[in-house]
Amino acid sequence: MESENQLVQHPSTSPAPVATSLPEPGNEPQPALQSLLKPFASTTYYTGFVLVVSSGGAFLLYDLLREGSTLNSLMVMLHYGVALSFSYPLVSGGYFKARHPSYSKRRPTRWLCLILWLISAYALNRELPVFQESVGWFGGALFLVNSSMIGYAWKEAMPVRVQQLLYAVLTVGAVLFVYMALYVGELYPISFPLLVGLGLSVHTFVPLAFSITLIKRIWQDAKLEEHLRLGVGVGLLIPLVAVTIFLTGWVSHLHTLEDIRMKALVQKTSDMPEWVLIAQQVTPNWFTRQFLLAGQRSSQKSDNQGGGLFGLGTERTGWDDNQLHDPLSIIATHFFPSHALSNADYLKVLNVWQDNRHMTERKFWSGANLTTKRVVSQVRIWPQFRLSYTEKTLYIVNKSSATTEEALYTFYLPPGSAISSMSLWVNGREEPARLTTAARADSAYHQIVNVESRQSSRDPSIVSWREGNRITLRVFPCPAHAERRVKLGISSPLTLTNGQLLYQNPRFDGPSATSANELIHVEFTQAPNTVVPSLNLDRQTGKVLTHEGSYTPDWTIRMAAPALSAKSFVLDNKAYRVEPYQEAIQFFQPADIYLDLNAAWKLDELKTVFREAYRRCPNRVWVFEDGLTQLTEADLDATYHRLARQQFSLFPLYLIRQPATALLITKGTKASPTLSDLTGSAFATRMQQTADQITPIRTFCLGALVSPYLRTLAELRVVMVRQGSTTDLINHVVNAHPFPRRPDQTDFVPLAEAGMAIRQVQKPTPAVLDDTAPDHLARLFMYNHLLQRIGRHYFDQNYQTDSLIHEAQQAHVVSPLSSFAVLESSADYDRFGIVKDNSGLDNATLKQEGAVPEPHEWALLVMVALLIGWTVWKKRHATA
Repeated sequence: MESENQLVQHPSTSPAPVATSLPEPGNEPQPALQSLLKPFASTTYYTGFVLVVSSGGAFLLYDLLREGSTLNSLMVMLHYGVALSFSYPLVSGGYFKARHPSYSKRRPTRWLCLILWLISAYALNRELPVFQESVGWFGGALFLVNSSMIGYAWKEAMPVRVQQLLYAVLTVGAVLFVYMALYVGELYPISFPLLVGLGLSVHTFVPLAFSITLIKRIWQDAKLEEHLRLGVGVGLLIPLVAVTIFLTGWVSHLHTLEDIRMKALVQKTSDMPEWVLIAQQVTPNWFTRQFLLAGQRSSQKSDNQGGGLFGLGTERTGWDDNQLHDPLSIIATHFFPSHALSNADYLKVLNVWQDNRHMTERKFWSGANLTTKRVVSQVRIWPQFRLSYTEKTLYIVNKSSATTEEALYTFYLPPGSAISSMSLWVNGREEPARLTTAARADSAYHQIVNVESRQSSRDPSIVSWREGNRITLRVFPCPAHAERRVKLGISSPLTLTNGQLLYQNPRFDGPSATSANELIHVEFTQAPNTVVPSLNLDRQTGKVLTHEGSYTPDWTIRMAAPALSAKSFVLDNKAYRVEPYQEAIQFFQPADIYLDLNAAWKLDELKTVFREAYRRCPNRVWVFEDGLTQLTEADLDATYHRLARQQFSLFPLYLIRQPATALLITKGTKASPTLSDLTGSAFATRMQQTADQITPIRTFCLGALVSPYLRTLAELRVVMVRQGSTTDLINHVVNAHPFPRRPDQTDFVPLAEAGMAIRQVQKPTPAVLDDTAPDHLARLFMYNHLLQRIGRHYFDQNYQTDSLIHEAQQAHVVSPLSSFAVLESSADYDRFGIVKDNSGLDNATLKQEGAVPEPHEWALLVMVALLIGWTVWKKRHATA
């Protein structure tokens, strides 16, 4: 046989050329398409690719649609089964044997297997949360890295620049997976012995497998192919630069905190807590929020030692349910921990900046998997009394398939409103709440939920008062695969504007209601002339409005305001009736003017106000800057630039010695601490000193915004707030000196928003009294009267007198003194001393007005009962 080099054919003996047919048009070879489909020539790779796309798609789809689902465990086993079933043929087929001749060609298939295990690990993480939900950039980076690992199968067909980009992404991925492997490292000693039988603990080692795989591949390819080194270098540089920038800002904030703390030590007035000074001076932005969240997380970890791997049964807040896993914050916390503030103080600063007090409420169990599935809003409106009563029934669903959780709601009420009923469904039966003292309700809930729930879950629910027209509602337990139902009743005055009444739907924060359905039923006791709802109605008759659709938090109803009714409601021999109210104006000459400066002020604004104030009160214009300081024209600019750094201000009212002749001028900020945030501080102690100071301090707030601090002081009648522009201040206050005069009668409660007042009449004459008015008149009178009586005594721990508690019990409303509680059994009520009080009103209801019988009515009922009893006895005796 001749070799290929010796094979030479003579031209004369050359075979005739063989005719070849040209390809038909449209059947030309397509190299790009062939290159694209080349990896799919392997049946195993094709199968793995389809499984990755299907498993990843199912994972993302379940995240979007899982509200109310109880299929978590099934999804975990599905992803685990897919990863396991694909791994078995690879192991048995020698795909992981380094000496196999096709080892390098099979790399893309092995990487698909790794990705399936990562999807399975994150599915398991829903049930056993080792990692919290990732921040957006981290989740996006993991998705990009996994996409690049899939794209590695087409590496040889890529241009050089695309290969460099590919390796830059893979290098970033290697860094991220090294971080994840270190993060779960403490679980290795536990997970390793559980690997027998390829148990679920194998997921713990998935980040480590990714780290080893990517580092080995990047190192070997960069040695062999020089052009890939640029991509690897860029991939190493990106996380290094990101961590460096973040740590630089982190350390800078640490130094800022320490500087503020040092300055606080040399202040002459040290009434403000350190966290208030920090919140005032540090500029709120994305970075400082991350800093505080990370610091709170670090502080909480040290405060809750021994709380368990997943923190069940330990005290927590709403932030715990919403914290995201951020590697940058965790790295910074590890290397540069912050001990400037306690966990509670970190939460207070976050609370001030975020203006979301729902997130800092105390909790004992997570509520991360809870959703609000349905909302039923039943409303009754009395236009002639300018009142409404709203019952909100909430259906709560736990998406988790294994964990019991705790529901926390915060309701935001219209001004002057009170919570007048609550019910919890226990074992399928509606159980109405009992009214008790706030301290007793908190004690019972803490004992059952935080202590006894570790042995067995029992049913408590409480409603508590919060500053700023807010209340909190707690429900426990919310078991997996179960639905809880709770109902809340709200008595509210309507708002009167330009001859129209406005009903505002009470909105809430809590388990997400974004996918909830809502049924709205509104009933009028007197058909209004015109009704203008803000939502599309399904049905509208003269006295009934209905709507069913997606949950809408901010809906309103406007109607024409009729004349006020003369009817009354009678309770305990007292009648309650409404009458028109218009604020009386009084004129006064301010002897001292106090300017409360913060970042909301503008320099020109301050100069204008100061000139007018100084003209009226020469040498009697004051600012608070480490004590009261007299403000002059010469130091106006310098004072402004110092005090305008404050994100908010808390003017110490106790420094105003003559409140009857003082005028406080301020400008509201969206965020500020509330009075409850300051409890226990020197500031609060000194505020107690003003408890006997009866005269409210006249306060003018520039603009439409009132800070939470001043809003609560106004609610407690400590200050009398008027709002307006700089022109209004100059023309109507500084020059003319008019100010609203608040009536001081104990039998008269004004509801200025409704343009009416509720008057209490002692011993009304039955002959001339029509007592068919709703009981909400008495509830709203006593609730607002109660706040007025508490007033400046709010910081006094002994302000909870028997007479105040009795007034709250009579009205059967939630207040600073009283809370609603539902417990599981009569024995639970007895052991916590929660006794039902029958001397006042009961839970408000749409079925009846909640009135209690008067003494003559009780006598009539007793007579009727005796008559019925005598009739029954007579019939039985005659039969015998």
